Amino acid sequence: MKKKIILILLVCLGLKVEAQTSTFSRIDSLLEKGRYNLALTQLKKIDTLQDISNYKIGSIYASIDDNKKAIEYYQKSLSFKESFRIQLSLAKAYQKEKEYVNSIQIYETLLQTNTENLIITYELGKLYVSVNDFEKAVKVFKKLSIDDLTNPNYHYQLGLIAGRKSDGNGMIDHFLRAYKSDTTHVNSVYQLAKTFSLLRKRDSSRLFTDIGLQLDNLHISLNKLKINEHFRNNRFKEAIVRLKILDSITPDDLYTKKMLGRTYFSIDSLDLAETNFKMAMKLDPEDFKILTYLGHIYKAKKEYRFAMFSYLRATTVEKKSRHEEYYSLGMLYLETEETSKAIEMFKRSIKESDRVFKVLYQLALTSDSYYKDKNIANELYKDYINRFEFKDKEITAFVKNRMKEIKKELFMNVEKVEE
Repeated sequence: MKKKIILILLVCLGLKVEAQTSTFSRIDSLLEKGRYNLALTQLKKIDTLQDISNYKIGSIYASIDDNKKAIEYYQKSLSFKESFRIQLSLAKAYQKEKEYVNSIQIYETLLQTNTENLIITYELGKLYVSVNDFEKAVKVFKKLSIDDLTNPNYHYQLGLIAGRKSDGNGMIDHFLRAYKSDTTHVNSVYQLAKTFSLLRKRDSSRLFTDIGLQLDNLHISLNKLKINEHFRNNRFKEAIVRLKILDSITPDDLYTKKMLGRTYFSIDSLDLAETNFKMAMKLDPEDFKILTYLGHIYKAKKEYRFAMFSYLRATTVEKKSRHEEYYSLGMLYLETEETSKAIEMFKRSIKESDRVFKVLYQLALTSDSYYKDKNIANELYKDYINRFEFKDKEITAFVKNRMKEIKKELFMNVEKVEE
């Protein structure tokens, strides 16, 4: 009798499991149609095969980026049955939630029984970087680079770590190795182009920039490097061509709008420059350099009231050095024949940054023409020679000559007084 009862129970249980297996098939069909809410409702009604149903619920939440819920249901699933697949999914969910320590613990556990799994090892290496454990990360990526010579990502990651440690030579070495193992690895190419640019090795930077753009002509960061190169070498038309491409890809990018403004300004297309700087101003109202350029544009168009307003606004935004803005105001006051105000602006510019030789020179020159007492200008000229004698040969020659003339004038004035 007992055997019959047990047999009946097993048959019933088997029928229920079979029915729920059929339910899983229907749920998969719902997921294929994107009806995840209905799929979740049906999965939560299943009262057997909890490891599978909770895993599926977790996977649905993970697919819609609700990683907290995904973690909850992956943990429920693991409470019914240990599974490599579910542990891996849980580790990834923790990783997406930036709960790196929890993720690392799972990956380390999985590696104990899956020592040859390169994917898990690679993910663990990246996680070590995320928590700034560079020593462990380096060990992982060095081992991977030996185990798999064809994958450029291992040396690429080592290059990024070298960058975090301010090791320029290490960066170049690893990015070059990544590039040599795969000459189509555009990320390594970009890093080489950028690193050589930062090190001011222009030829090498240009070489890798061009290689990268051949691989991906729409790569945003490589295009920016090329645009900077064109701008630096006064190839403004070439810069505009690439800037327009970037503008079509990222129409609300601050860099693109500012560079379009600067480039149009450089070829005297003042209206186009103004339009792009105004767009840039909407993207970042706190960028005082945009206001400075707008001041330059209005000044060039002889719209002095707007120029004055732009320069003045530029001196009040944020707290960075404003020497250029005060200098520009000074030059504008000179143009409108308000010399005393110009001198005041030059003095303010020097207070903001006393390392700019052209400002001190302009203050001396303006003081020379404005004040009857030539001792004022002479002291400023002396200051210029003491600090900036070797900055500009022509200016230095003029200053020394003018100091001689002032000395004669002062001497003659003393003789007149004595007579």
